[in-house]
Amino acid sequence: MLSIFVLALVLTGCGGGGGGNGNPGGGSGDGGVVGLSQNGSTNSHNDSRRGTDCMNCHTNGPGTGAFITAGTSIGAAGGSVEYYADMGRTDLRAKLEVDAYGNFYTVTAIDILTPNNMNLSQGAYITIVMPNGSTRNMPGIVSHTSASCNVCHSTGGTQSPL
Repeated sequence: MLSIFVLALVLTGCGGGGGGNGNPGGGSGDGGVVGLSQNGSTNSHNDSRRGTDCMNCHTNGPGTGAFITAGTSIGAAGGSVEYYADMGRTDLRAKLEVDAYGNFYTVTAIDILTPNNMNLSQGAYITIVMPNGSTRNMPGIVSHTSASCNVCHSTGGTQSPL
Protein backbone atom coordinates (compact mmCIF):
# COMPACT_ATOMS: atom_id res chain seq x y z
CA MET A 1 0.00 0.00 0.00
CA LEU A 2 2.79 2.43 0.95
CA SER A 3 4.71 1.76 -2.27
CA ILE A 4 1.58 2.50 -4.30
CA PHE A 5 1.04 5.76 -2.40
CA VAL A 6 4.68 6.84 -2.78
CA LEU A 7 4.53 5.95 -6.48
CA ALA A 8 1.35 8.03 -6.78
CA LEU A 9 3.17 10.97 -5.18
CA VAL A 10 6.03 10.60 -7.64
CA LEU A 11 3.79 10.34 -10.69
CA THR A 12 1.27 13.02 -9.76
CA GLY A 13 1.55 16.29 -11.63
CA CYS A 14 -1.40 18.60 -11.17
CA GLY A 15 -1.36 22.26 -10.22
CA GLY A 16 1.49 23.65 -8.18
CA GLY A 17 4.20 26.18 -8.67
CA GLY A 18 3.77 29.91 -8.62
CA GLY A 19 4.94 32.61 -10.98
CA GLY A 20 8.49 33.84 -11.20
CA ASN A 21 11.37 34.08 -13.63
CA GLY A 22 8.97 33.00 -16.38
CA ASN A 23 8.81 29.49 -14.93
CA PRO A 24 5.96 27.86 -13.03
CA GLY A 25 7.88 27.42 -9.77
CA GLY A 26 9.75 30.70 -9.78
CA GLY A 27 13.07 28.87 -10.07
CA SER A 28 15.08 27.93 -13.11
CA GLY A 29 12.32 25.54 -14.14
CA ASP A 30 14.20 22.29 -14.59
CA GLY A 31 10.99 20.55 -15.64
CA GLY A 32 10.40 18.47 -12.52
CA VAL A 33 6.92 17.24 -11.64
CA VAL A 34 4.76 20.30 -11.00
CA GLY A 35 3.12 20.18 -7.56
CA LEU A 36 5.63 17.73 -6.05
CA SER A 37 9.10 18.54 -4.70
CA GLN A 38 11.95 16.39 -5.98
CA ASN A 39 15.62 16.08 -5.00
CA GLY A 40 17.73 18.31 -7.22
CA SER A 41 14.76 20.14 -8.72
CA THR A 42 14.93 23.93 -9.04
CA ASN A 43 11.25 24.28 -9.84
CA SER A 44 10.41 26.10 -6.58
CA HIS A 45 11.31 29.48 -5.10
CA ASN A 46 14.87 30.60 -4.39
CA ASP A 47 14.00 34.20 -3.55
CA SER A 48 12.48 36.15 -0.66
CA ARG A 49 9.46 33.79 -0.58
CA ARG A 50 11.59 30.82 0.49
CA GLY A 51 11.07 30.22 4.21
CA THR A 52 7.75 32.08 4.36
CA ASP A 53 4.28 30.51 4.68
CA CYS A 54 3.83 28.58 1.42
CA MET A 55 0.07 28.50 1.93
CA ASN A 56 -0.15 32.28 1.52
CA CYS A 57 -0.15 31.63 -2.23
CA HIS A 58 -0.44 27.89 -2.71
CA THR A 59 -4.12 27.50 -1.86
CA ASN A 60 -7.16 27.02 -4.07
CA GLY A 61 -7.10 29.35 -7.02
CA PRO A 62 -5.84 29.62 -10.57
CA GLY A 63 -2.24 28.90 -11.39
CA THR A 64 -0.77 28.02 -8.01
CA GLY A 65 -2.33 24.74 -6.91
CA ALA A 66 -3.34 23.88 -3.37
CA PHE A 67 -0.49 22.41 -1.34
CA ILE A 68 -1.43 19.76 1.22
CA THR A 69 1.80 20.31 3.15
CA ALA A 70 4.86 22.43 2.44
CA GLY A 71 7.87 24.05 4.03
CA THR A 72 11.54 24.92 3.82
CA SER A 73 14.47 23.08 5.40
CA ILE A 74 17.52 24.57 3.72
CA GLY A 75 20.00 22.21 5.40
CA ALA A 76 18.00 19.22 4.15
CA ALA A 77 18.29 19.99 0.41
CA GLY A 78 18.64 16.56 -1.21
CA GLY A 79 17.10 14.83 1.80
CA SER A 80 13.46 14.05 2.55
CA VAL A 81 10.57 14.72 4.91
CA GLU A 82 8.67 11.68 6.18
CA TYR A 83 5.08 11.63 7.46
CA TYR A 84 4.23 8.83 9.93
CA ALA A 85 0.88 7.81 11.39
CA ASP A 86 2.40 6.81 14.73
CA MET A 87 4.72 8.33 17.32
CA GLY A 88 7.02 5.30 17.06
CA ARG A 89 7.54 6.16 13.38
CA THR A 90 6.89 2.67 12.06
CA ASP A 91 3.84 3.47 9.86
CA LEU A 92 5.23 5.63 7.04
CA ARG A 93 2.43 7.22 5.00
CA ALA A 94 4.30 9.68 2.77
CA LYS A 95 7.85 10.71 1.95
CA LEU A 96 8.55 14.02 0.21
CA GLU A 97 11.92 14.79 -1.33
CA VAL A 98 13.51 18.14 -0.47
CA ASP A 99 14.45 20.07 -3.61
CA ALA A 100 17.69 21.92 -4.40
CA TYR A 101 16.42 25.07 -2.65
CA GLY A 102 15.44 23.26 0.55
CA ASN A 103 11.70 23.34 -0.21
CA PHE A 104 9.29 20.41 0.08
CA TYR A 105 5.64 20.33 -1.00
CA THR A 106 2.87 18.28 -2.54
CA VAL A 107 -0.60 18.82 -3.97
CA THR A 108 -1.38 15.12 -3.49
CA ALA A 109 -3.58 14.22 -0.52
CA ILE A 110 -1.92 12.46 2.40
CA ASP A 111 -4.48 10.34 4.23
CA ILE A 112 -3.35 11.25 7.76
CA LEU A 113 -3.54 14.97 6.89
CA THR A 114 -6.94 14.73 5.17
CA PRO A 115 -9.82 16.05 7.30
CA ASN A 116 -12.90 13.93 7.91
CA ASN A 117 -16.49 15.20 7.88
CA MET A 118 -15.86 16.89 11.26
CA ASN A 119 -12.85 18.79 9.79
CA LEU A 120 -10.42 16.72 11.88
CA SER A 121 -7.46 14.69 10.68
CA GLN A 122 -5.47 11.91 12.34
CA GLY A 123 -2.31 13.99 12.10
CA ALA A 124 1.27 13.10 11.28
CA TYR A 125 4.56 12.66 13.08
CA ILE A 126 7.31 14.28 11.02
CA THR A 127 10.92 13.21 10.49
CA ILE A 128 13.42 15.19 8.42
CA VAL A 129 16.05 12.97 6.82
CA MET A 130 19.20 14.91 6.03
CA PRO A 131 21.23 14.10 2.88
CA ASN A 132 23.83 12.31 5.04
CA GLY A 133 21.11 10.02 6.47
CA SER A 134 20.87 11.61 9.92
CA THR A 135 17.34 12.33 11.13
CA ARG A 136 15.51 15.02 13.11
CA ASN A 137 12.15 14.10 14.64
CA MET A 138 9.51 16.72 15.33
CA PRO A 139 8.35 16.00 18.89
CA GLY A 140 4.67 16.88 18.36
CA ILE A 141 1.97 15.93 15.90
CA VAL A 142 0.94 17.98 12.86
CA SER A 143 -2.66 18.16 11.62
CA HIS A 144 -4.11 19.40 8.33
CA THR A 145 -4.58 22.83 9.91
CA SER A 146 -0.86 23.16 10.66
CA ALA A 147 0.76 21.35 7.73
CA SER A 148 2.26 24.60 6.44
CA CYS A 149 5.54 24.14 8.28
CA ASN A 150 6.86 27.67 7.73
CA VAL A 151 3.98 29.20 9.72
CA CYS A 152 5.81 28.14 12.88
CA HIS A 153 9.30 27.31 11.57
CA SER A 154 10.41 30.69 10.25
CA THR A 155 12.13 33.87 11.34
CA GLY A 156 9.58 35.45 13.65
CA GLY A 157 7.66 32.17 14.00
CA THR A 158 7.09 30.28 17.24
CA GLN A 159 9.80 27.73 16.34
CA SER A 160 13.22 28.14 14.76
CA PRO A 161 13.53 27.68 10.99
CA LEU A 162 14.07 24.08 9.90
